Amino acid sequence: MGKRVLITGAAGFAGSHLAERLCAGGHEVIGTHLDDNVENVSGLAGLKLVKCDLLDNALLTSVIKDVRPDVIFHLAAQSSPSISYSNPAETLRVNIFSTLNLFEALANNSTDTVVINAGSGDEYGEAAEHEMPLSETSELRPANPYALSKVAVDLMAYQYWKSRGVKAVRCRPFNHLGPRQSPNFAASFFAKQTAEIEAGLNPENVIKVGNLEGSKDFLDVRDVISAYELLMDKGVYGEVYNVCSGKAIKIRFILETLLAMSSEKIEVVQDAQRMRGAEAKSVWGSNAKIRNLGWVPVHSVADGLKMVLDYWRGKLRRAAQ
Repeated sequence: MGKRVLITGAAGFAGSHLAERLCAGGHEVIGTHLDDNVENVSGLAGLKLVKCDLLDNALLTSVIKDVRPDVIFHLAAQSSPSISYSNPAETLRVNIFSTLNLFEALANNSTDTVVINAGSGDEYGEAAEHEMPLSETSELRPANPYALSKVAVDLMAYQYWKSRGVKAVRCRPFNHLGPRQSPNFAASFFAKQTAEIEAGLNPENVIKVGNLEGSKDFLDVRDVISAYELLMDKGVYGEVYNVCSGKAIKIRFILETLLAMSSEKIEVVQDAQRMRGAEAKSVWGSNAKIRNLGWVPVHSVADGLKMVLDYWRGKLRRAAQ
């Protein structure tokens, strides 16, 4: 039997993929969005969109009362670590207080609603190689303002479960990639530049990059949203689950895989402006806890990268028409 589901940030990267999956699965899906750019979910049958600034407590409370969701997937956030460096105050304000408003609305009006709260693998921050793989009990050492905000909302979800009875299931998704991801993230940034070179929009045939030597735990977004859906049914309130592949992939591999998919001869140039100070060298997580619930990632990173590149090729082609 389908559930009535509310997705915050439904027009975003992961939110739009989750909306597609849940609509196809027979659920009644309502999504909040902040601005008027809803291209990612344009024409998605079965999705009802509601414009709602989660910082507007009265409006958010009204939406909760009207929708009466069985489940909320809280994905809305300022999700870019790089942007958080240049605007830490806004990142903290948006991510923390929007989540606070959501939990207050649930605590006061809808404690039967289950909320899947998306934290981040970035919460773990810098860790030594002997600490890998990172488990849910590993120390949290956020190394950027975005990660700090996610630690705050992750622990907030736990506190509202313990003290207010909000049925919060917490998760920490590591890096994920796929179509519609912002070019603020490495895989999409590399794919966009590759597609621009193929389209003749970068006559120098140069891709500018930051640090390629770090290794991160990557998942295809389709595996991430399948984990979210599983947590809707099997997640334990108050508990936290890593959503990760369990292995590290070099950023250089991401770039080289994309370049191998293009027939263009492309030069790679390091851009000092894209180098970050506090950035973990090699991080991967343990997914044993969520695997015990029955989750299995099935998509390869290479397949996901092909979809990202094709997404940017199509987007640029449509823009040129």
